[in-house]
Amino acid sequence: MLGGLALFLFGMHSLGNGLQEMAGKKAHRVLEILTSVPIVGMLVGTGVTIVVQSSTLVTVMVVSLVNSTMLNLKQAASVIMGANIGTTLTAQLVAFRITDIWVYCAVGGFIIYFFGKRKDRLRSIGWVIFSFSMLLLGLSLMTDAMRPLRGMPEFQNLILVFGDNRILAMIVGLVFTALVQSSTAVTGVIVAMAMEDLIPLEAALPLIIGTNVGTCFTAVLASIGSSTSAKRAAAIHVVFNTVGAFIFLIFLPQFEWAVLLISPADDIPRQAANAHTMFSIITTIMFLPFIGLLVKFVTIIIPERKKAEEDTEESVTMFLDWKMVNHHTVAINYAQQELLRMAELAGQNVTLAVEGFIAKKRKKLKQLKRQEKIVDAIEKEIVSYLAAVSKTGGMGQHMSIRHAGLLHAANDIERISDHAQNIARLAKQVIDDKIELPHQVFEEIEDIYKPITEIFETAVKSVRENDASLVPRIKELETLIDSKEKEMRAAHIKRIVSGEISAEGGIIFLDILSNFERIGDHSTNISHLPQGRL
Repeated sequence: MLGGLALFLFGMHSLGNGLQEMAGKKAHRVLEILTSVPIVGMLVGTGVTIVVQSSTLVTVMVVSLVNSTMLNLKQAASVIMGANIGTTLTAQLVAFRITDIWVYCAVGGFIIYFFGKRKDRLRSIGWVIFSFSMLLLGLSLMTDAMRPLRGMPEFQNLILVFGDNRILAMIVGLVFTALVQSSTAVTGVIVAMAMEDLIPLEAALPLIIGTNVGTCFTAVLASIGSSTSAKRAAAIHVVFNTVGAFIFLIFLPQFEWAVLLISPADDIPRQAANAHTMFSIITTIMFLPFIGLLVKFVTIIIPERKKAEEDTEESVTMFLDWKMVNHHTVAINYAQQELLRMAELAGQNVTLAVEGFIAKKRKKLKQLKRQEKIVDAIEKEIVSYLAAVSKTGGMGQHMSIRHAGLLHAANDIERISDHAQNIARLAKQVIDDKIELPHQVFEEIEDIYKPITEIFETAVKSVRENDASLVPRIKELETLIDSKEKEMRAAHIKRIVSGEISAEGGIIFLDILSNFERIGDHSTNISHLPQGRL
């Protein structure tokens, strides 16, 4: 029984990882973009949950997106409702008694995985099929292991207690789901028990209702230490499922009648699976029109924290969620979002350095100094976060390439910010020492700054939009910057020799050119990242 449960959980976990490897990036983007209308958000939540095979994962993703202000509570509520529907698919597959095909899935999945090792997409498909075979094998083992329980009077008496005491049965389902952290797994066990006629429908229904409450436990854990909005998102999940559970418990006879109406007679596994699906669909239909009131309710029960509390020990990062490091696709997407935020700050630092130099404004140089510390801190957090992701193991080739690319890009962006700070130091030296520079120096700085701005922005765009077609333009700009740097350096040396500029001023300008040239080089390095993205 325990061996079968272990294989079932392993297969479900591996299946989710494989599907994330194939479509997790798109699923994450869909959550961000297509959730403005509640009914669309609900459909998106359903679809994404079917893709990643885990309502728990989707709910935790939603809590993280709310924490990073990428989703509001109304959007989060609709996605969570949809996730409850999407998670019922596995129970439906199990109920159709397809466990015997596990051997064909295992052989077929292994062959595809083995011969597709040089083709990552094919390899991922093979892994998904093989993982599904483990899920089915685990279910088959559990079903066989539970068969002797039919002759045990003690077990039969226990099931009678569940049938008579609906609250107790719900609590058992709740606790079991909270421990396993998967309503799908617990529902699969219930369906397996039904396959062996170990449990009647009247006992299965409250157990299934309990699983829908127990699945909230992981979301609550994910919200601990997060923002008030993230806690409210988790509360929406708890309120939605708990209120729905008690409504169904009150009208349990009517619920049983409805399940029997749409299910084949004398097929308790199908009835149990349909009950799981009906609970999620009906609860969603009940709550979706009142989603605004639901949001207001959780806003009241979880008030905004005082500003002083929120400001203490505030993290410098916005998107990194340490609770998601085991989910490679999601975690790497979060790391990329933080990287893009870091790049925005680094780009601002280059602009502040140039404007501070040309206009001789100390205020801009001081702002750069503050932001440079933030960039350094973000880079350290990204590196630590990605190190934690790699320690979990099991990344596919696509994920490994993206992981390495993000590490290198974080270092390049941090170096760009360092070069901006170098320019700022040179600007401060010019201001403090009152060094006079000819107007040609400022004209040439503005001239080389234009392609510097374009190459950096284009490199960041290539990462944000996964557009490798921008790389040739970036290489053209790098060549242009190198050419301008050489021309300006040669012309400037002539000015030093002719006495048009002091030796001190001349060295400062040459140092600025060197920093600009290095910014161009690091920008080119950043643009290589799309080759390793999904």
